[in-house]
Order: sequence, then structure tokens, then C-alpha cells
Amino acid sequence: MKPTLSIATSLRFWMIVVAIAPLLIMSFQGYHCARQAILQLKMSQLETISMAKQHRITDWLNERTRELHGHTAVSDGAACACRAQELLALNPAYESIRLYAHDWTLLSSFGSKPPHGPLPAAFRTRLKSNPSAISLPLLQEDGLIGLYIGVPTPANDQYIVATLDLSAPLDSMLAEPLGTDHAITSFLVLNDGSVLRSLATGMERQPSLTPRGSPTKGSLHPKVYRNISGEPVVGVAVWVEPLGGHLVSEASTHDAFAWVAILRTRAALTGLATLVLVVVLAGKIAHRLTRPLRHLAEVAHTVSEGHYTSRMQHFPGREHADVADAFNHMLDEIATAQQKLAHAAVLSAIGQLSASMVHEMRNPLSAIKMNLQVLQKHVENDPLHQELAEIASDQVRRLETMLTDLLQYGKKIELNIRAVNFEAFADDVLQCIRPPADHKHVSITFQNDRPNAPLYIDREQMLRALCNLADNAVHETPDGGGVQITLSGSATHPDEIILTVSDTGPGISDRIAEKLFDPFFTTKSKGVGLGLPNVKKIIELHGGTIAFQNQPDGGARFTIQLPTAGKQP
Repeated sequence: MKPTLSIATSLRFWMIVVAIAPLLIMSFQGYHCARQAILQLKMSQLETISMAKQHRITDWLNERTRELHGHTAVSDGAACACRAQELLALNPAYESIRLYAHDWTLLSSFGSKPPHGPLPAAFRTRLKSNPSAISLPLLQEDGLIGLYIGVPTPANDQYIVATLDLSAPLDSMLAEPLGTDHAITSFLVLNDGSVLRSLATGMERQPSLTPRGSPTKGSLHPKVYRNISGEPVVGVAVWVEPLGGHLVSEASTHDAFAWVAILRTRAALTGLATLVLVVVLAGKIAHRLTRPLRHLAEVAHTVSEGHYTSRMQHFPGREHADVADAFNHMLDEIATAQQKLAHAAVLSAIGQLSASMVHEMRNPLSAIKMNLQVLQKHVENDPLHQELAEIASDQVRRLETMLTDLLQYGKKIELNIRAVNFEAFADDVLQCIRPPADHKHVSITFQNDRPNAPLYIDREQMLRALCNLADNAVHETPDGGGVQITLSGSATHPDEIILTVSDTGPGISDRIAEKLFDPFFTTKSKGVGLGLPNVKKIIELHGGTIAFQNQPDGGARFTIQLPTAGKQP
């Protein structure tokens, strides 16, 4: 099944994933950390502002309480009235100052504004048992916020109660910006859910309106929630004990996180630029990697169409060069193999033709041989004709050998592998080459480095091959020389044995070495050049190899490598 995605597409995809994924993770982590840091900083700022405003409100109320305590030090009626008028004149927050008896009967009153109704019972109770008391904020008919502050006289038989307009002071303290951030708003949330907020027109009371999720009790409660308008804000609330409610300071998260939004935009732009860069680089890298592959496919397709001379060109990069060299070497080997295959096909056809010719020629040759033998008996006493008959018989035997070689080369050989004792096999080889060796006084020696280890071979075929090699060695060895046949094990391949045939002749020239195993190539005046090709054929049928080399001290050495015991082709 052909893949649906190309290497270039897959490479681009994974490079983008590998490059963008860490960037996205770092961006999200950076965004989260920056948001948390800004949130903590904003909450710390709101806490500072809330605590500062709480202290201002508490200090302002305590100062009014101290002023009333100073009023109790005046015992004379005229002086008391003068002191009350002085307080009313100095601080516009005072609306009236009244003196009450122990039973809360009004004794005297200073100021033009009437009281905000009867004194709250809880206020009167606290005033009886405490050195001072402050009532909860009260909504007046004119929309302003009133407040009672009371202190007992030293004799604790009378009470001085001041009615204050809290609107202007509270508006000033809540609306006054602290620091450089003017986007922070502050307001009071009372326990009954009322919200006292600073407006351009003054103070506003909004009953039953509580910021959703805002704090309701405690000293500091920083959190993120939605305010009355539904806008997300970050707020901090502190408890204002004298007023019995929370002072809440809020800042819009949009303003607080303005820099985070800028950071997010910059991160997005950076990510986009990185993505473009990665896509461009991935495209270039993919093109560089896939271009040699496409070229490889084109060359392979061209070769498959019969253009066997096509070769890969080299591209930048060591790996690409290695692939090109390996592919071109493979094509060279295929071309060589094709030549060998074509040559083998020709030789096979020649072998088949030769085999048919041998069968046709053997019968007449046998008749000639028989007639020559008869003629030799009739001319036994005629030396001249006897010599001619022997010459004719030698030529017939030569023809028989040539025909046998031709038949052997073109014939399919079926091996009969058996265990063969090397000493007995060596005796057979010796008997085969003894006549030519004795004639030239060439010594034949055998060496067995694997005693008691049998050879697993086809005795008849291997005897034919070894006799041929030994006969060639004797032929090339000068008179008085020597030929050695050695059996040994392989030092590098334990599952192989090595047979060598060495002589003391002149060696083999390079010109002859190139064609040594080619069929029909011979340097002898007799023969058709099929001896060594038949030897090679027999060795390869045994699953082995044959090679030769010239020895440093002279002579040639043929080396046969065969499988060990139990290894059959």
C-alpha cells in the first residue's frame, strides 16, 4: 500500500509540532505566571489602600470622640454652650450636639438641624456601659448619611450625643486616590447588605445590593469576583469596626491585566513569526532531504526501462554521497552480473551444443580407436608403421579427453556427498598424477592438519577436480621441483576447511590470471581450456570457492574453501 503522506509533508508537520509545542507551553506558563504575579501585586496594592482608608475613617471617628470628651470637661452651662457652638463652627460635619439626662430626657440642644429620629436602643445600651459609642450609619431624608457619637459625663449621670453628617467626610475618604492608580474604587458594605458608594452627586445607599462573591467578614479577603455591574474585578475588603461593615476596594481586571493582554499579543506575534520561520526551514530541509530520494527513484525508474548506464549524481552531504556511491556501485555490480549472465547463457548454449556434438562424435571415435588397436597388432613387426599407429592412438585419446571435458562442462552434475578419509583420498590423487610426476622427477607431498576429520565431498567429482589442479601444478613445475597438497582448518571461519595445491613453478602472469577460469581459454598446445572451469564448477557445487595467488618465494597456490563436516550445499 502506497503511503498517503510524503516524507516532506511528514517532516514539515513534525518540525512544526516539535518547534511550536514547547513555545506554546512556555507561552501559556509565562502568561499564567505573569497573570498571577500581576494579580498578587494588585491585591497587595488594594490591601494597602484599604488599610490606609480604614485607618483614616477610624482616626476621623476617634478624633470626633476625643472632641466630645473635651466637651465633657466643661461643667459651666454657659461654657458648655460656648464649647458646643465652637465645635459646630469649626467642623461642618457636626449637625447638632445634645445633652441627655440619665433617663435620656433631652436637657439641651445646640445646632439647627433636628435629630435623625429617636436614638437607637443598641446605641444607648453601648453608651451606658462604654466610655464612648458610635451608632451605625443612618440614611437621612435628604439622602445624606448621618451618624451618632456619644460620650458620658464624668459623673456618668448625663450623656453628650453629637449628630454628624458622614456624607462629605466619607465621600472624601473613599474617593481620594492613594498612589498613582486612579482606577481603584472604594465603598462600604454594611451587614444589612447596604452599599454606601461615592458618587459625583454625593453618597448613595443601595439596599439589599451586595457584590456577588465579595467578602462579608474578616480582616483581609483578597479575591476575584464580579461586582454589582457584573464586571470582573479584583477586590480586597477590610472590616471597619466603628461602622459595622466592610470597606471594599476594587479594580477592574481589564485594567489590572492590561500588560498581560499586551504580553499575550506579543507572544502570539512571536509564535506566528516562529511558525513562519519553522515552515520555511522545514521546507528547505525537506527539499534537501527528499531531492536525492526523488533523484534515486528517477534513476531506478530509468534503469528499469533499460537505460543501464544511468547513475546517481552527488548531492551536498556525506550521507547523500554515501547513498549515491552505494547505489551506483550496486548498478555497476548489476551491469557486471548482467554481462556474466549473458556470457553464462552463451556458454550454456555452447555446452548444450557441445554435449550433443560429443554424443555424435563418440561413436565414430570409438570405431576409429578399435580399428587402430587392430592395425597395431598387424604392424607389430614394422617399426615405422607401429610408430604411426601409436601417434594415431595418442591423438584419439586426446580427442577422447577433450570430448570428456566438453561433456563434463555442459552436463548437469548431481553430487553424492559422503564422508571421505583424507589419506585414502590423497592416495587416489597420487595415483592419478604419479606418471607425469615421475617423468619430471617432481615430488608430491601431502599434509593433513586435521587428522581423523573426514571430508564431506562427492569423491569422484572432487577427485576429478583435485587431479586436474595437481596435474597442472606438475606440468608447470620444473624438473626436480615439488607439489604440495595441504588440508587445514580456517582461522576466520570455523565452519570451513581449506585445501591448497602449491607448486614451485614460475607462477601465473597477470595477463593469464584474468582469464584463468574462463571457458575455452588455455595456454597449452593440447586441450580445449575447460579443465579449470570444470574444477570451479565442481567446487561451487560443493558450496565452496576457489582462488589462486602467486607465492612470494615463487610458484602458484590454489586455495579451495569447503564446508566442514555436516555442511552440504
